[in-house]
Amino acid sequence: MERIFGARSVALVGVSDKPENLARVVLENLLRWGYRGRIFCVNPRGGKVLGFTLYPSVTDLPEAVDLALILIPAPAVPEVVEECGRKGIGRLAISTGGFDELDERGESLRERLVTVARRYGIRFVGPNSLAVINAHTGLCLPFLEVPPDIPKGGISLVTQSGGIGMDFLSRLREMNAGFSKWVSVGNKTDLDEVDYLEYLGRDEETRVICLYLEDVERGRELVQVASGLRKPILAFKANVMPQTRQSARSHTAALANDDHVLDGAFRQAGIIRVDRLSRLATFSTVFALPPLRGNRVALVSPTGGILVVASDQCARRGFEFPSFPPSLVKEIAGRLRAGVVKIANPLDLVDVQRSDDRLFVIERLLQQDFIDGIILILVARLTRMGEMATSGILGMSEDMILEIGRLMERYRKPVVTGLLAGSEVLRKMRRVAGFPLYDDAEDAVDAAAVLRDYSLRHKLAAESSLVRATG
Repeated sequence: MERIFGARSVALVGVSDKPENLARVVLENLLRWGYRGRIFCVNPRGGKVLGFTLYPSVTDLPEAVDLALILIPAPAVPEVVEECGRKGIGRLAISTGGFDELDERGESLRERLVTVARRYGIRFVGPNSLAVINAHTGLCLPFLEVPPDIPKGGISLVTQSGGIGMDFLSRLREMNAGFSKWVSVGNKTDLDEVDYLEYLGRDEETRVICLYLEDVERGRELVQVASGLRKPILAFKANVMPQTRQSARSHTAALANDDHVLDGAFRQAGIIRVDRLSRLATFSTVFALPPLRGNRVALVSPTGGILVVASDQCARRGFEFPSFPPSLVKEIAGRLRAGVVKIANPLDLVDVQRSDDRLFVIERLLQQDFIDGIILILVARLTRMGEMATSGILGMSEDMILEIGRLMERYRKPVVTGLLAGSEVLRKMRRVAGFPLYDDAEDAVDAAAVLRDYSLRHKLAAESSLVRATG
C-alpha cells in the first residue's frame, strides 16, 4: 500500500495533448500540487505534452515506476495491465469505468483484469475510481481539477464515490481543516475499504479516518481491523433503502447490506456512524480538540435564544449542566456590565461585553474540576449595511479566538465552539482559530457528543487494560 500512497514515481497511461483529455488533467494536478516524484506519460502516438515525453507503451518506460495510473477505454485495460506486469510495475490505479458496474460485457472485462493482475501479483485501486491523493507529497491523481489550497493535516478519507470525496475535500477547505490521504475505491475489484483502513491505521500522518460506503463485503474483517485501531473512525453508510440499491449498483457495482446488522457491527468496532453526509467532514474536525472525558459541561452563549436551542440538544445528547458554586457565581457577577443577568449554567454572557472579561469567565470554567468541557456558541451581529460584522461578534475578537486555543492547550479540556455568522466571517475566523468553528449550534453540541463518546470509550479501554496488566 505504501507504494501507492507513497509512490516516488508515477506513469500516466492515456495522456494526450488535448486540453479535455482526462489523463492530462491528472498531469496538471500533479504539477499544480508540486508532486515530488518522477512523472512519466504514455500514449501510443508519441510526442510531448506540457514538456513531458509521451512513451509509446508502458514497456518503453525508462524504469519500472512505483505506480501506474490507467485512464484509457475499458477494453484496452487488461492488455496494459499485462504490460505493467511484464515491466515489473506492481501497483496500479485504474480510473477507467465500464466494468462490472455497466453490463455483462463489463463483467467479462473485470474477470480478464483480475486474471492478469493476479498472474503478476499486481494490486490496484479501482477500477471506475478517482484514484488517490497524498497531501503531504503532492500525489494528486483524480481526473478532476483539485485546488491545491486545501490545508494539509491528519484527516483521511476512504470513499466509494469520487464525487462525494470531492465534496468532502471542499468542506474541509471551507472549515480550514487539514487532510492527509484520500482514496476513491471505485468498484473495489481488488483493494477494498478493509485494506485501506488497515493501512491508514498504521499511517503516522493520519489521525482521523473517514469512510463513505455504499456496501461492505468483508464486514467481519472490517470490525476486526477497526476494533484494533486507536484512531477515531467515522462512517457514513449509504444504500440503506431498497429503492436505492439499483442506482448504487450501477454507480459502483455495490451490493446493499442489512443496515441493522451493520449498525451493530459499527458500534462493536467503535466506528462512529454519522446520520448526515455533511457531518462526515464536520465531525472529523472535532478530534483536533482535547478529549471530553465526561458529560458535565458548561454551556455558554451571549444569546438567550441560542442557549435554549443548544440546551435542548445537550439534553438529547445526555449532557449535564453542573451548578456553579456561590464563589464562582460571585466572580462571574463581578464581570457583568449592568448586573441584569442571573449567573447559572447554561450561562448567558450577554451582559459580559469585553473580550478579556469573557476570557476570564472561560478560563475560570475550565479550571473547575466539576466541568469536563465547555460548549461555546457565539453569534455575529449585523452592521447597518446588512453584512455580518467581521469584528462584531458580540464581544469577540481574533485575539480572543487565539486565546481560547491557548486555554484549551493549558487545561487540556475542550471548548467546542459554534460561530453563527456569514460565510466571510466564518472563513476569516477559521483561518485564525486553528481549531474547529461550527456554523450551527446543534452541530456544535452533536460534535461535542461525538468527542465525548470517543474519549470515554478509549478511557474505559485504557482503564480495562491497566486492570488486566496489574491484576
